[in-house]
Amino acid sequence: MRLITTDRLYFILILWIWISSDQALGQQPNESVPSVILGGIGNVASSATNFLVSAVERPRILLINATRATTGIIDSAASKGLEFKLRRFIEKLRSRMRYGIPELDIPPLEPFHLDGVRIDTDNPEIGNISAIITDLTVYGLSTFIIESAKLSLIGPSISVNLLFPELYATGDYNISGILGDMFTIFGSGPFKATIYEFRLQFTVVLGYSRGLYIKDFDLDFALTSVLFDIENFMGGDEVGRIMNKVFQELTPQVVEIIKPDILPGIKSYVASRANETIQHLTMRDLFNILLGENEIRDIAHLII
Repeated sequence: MRLITTDRLYFILILWIWISSDQALGQQPNESVPSVILGGIGNVASSATNFLVSAVERPRILLINATRATTGIIDSAASKGLEFKLRRFIEKLRSRMRYGIPELDIPPLEPFHLDGVRIDTDNPEIGNISAIITDLTVYGLSTFIIESAKLSLIGPSISVNLLFPELYATGDYNISGILGDMFTIFGSGPFKATIYEFRLQFTVVLGYSRGLYIKDFDLDFALTSVLFDIENFMGGDEVGRIMNKVFQELTPQVVEIIKPDILPGIKSYVASRANETIQHLTMRDLFNILLGENEIRDIAHLII
């Protein structure tokens, strides 16, 4: 009964559209019946189609947006979960820096000691300078702040940004060369340095071929300022004291200029040492360590 009533209402609606259209055009009701009816039906059909499309499209769009939002929340939660575990792993390393990790042949890193470092640069912006630093000791590496730590299962890759608020270094130096084609510089003796806001960023992409290896390795660093106390620099007289201050002011900029010359060697050395350490590990071993399921000592026999 309800269906018949609906059909009658639909017929009356169409008939009313036809009569109204004819009257508006000044035509008799029996003129151009097919075109008017077809036009009315077309309009009704178009409106109905638009309504149906809107009725279907709106929930579909809402569903897509909800799915995207949910996926984003899940991805974000997973990312935060992995980030938390990676941060926890780095904190474990911090606690072992004073003692090193003998299982991996890693010496104590707090303080960090190097027998010698040689820096040679021939740069048109700086000049031709050669420096040798011996008996270098750096204090404060364990005071780092983790600015970001990301672990991605794609790759897999690890990306870490660390901030060292203040580092203190001592050692002996020997420097010679020409600064900017203008000043001859020279000096040798003990030195002290305080480095402020040293930032270290690195990203590692790992591969696997009968063992883990570093597929790609990116490294960068920067510092905000440095305070030097260099003895016997330029003879230790007034000129030496002035040049000491000049060195303090220029060091952050000089570091940026010479980085392209020194970074490849640093990256090659670090990647080589890391590959020697991880070459006997599997992906499962790696994630068990990073995600906290295994301690380093539990798999030391696989590494040595």
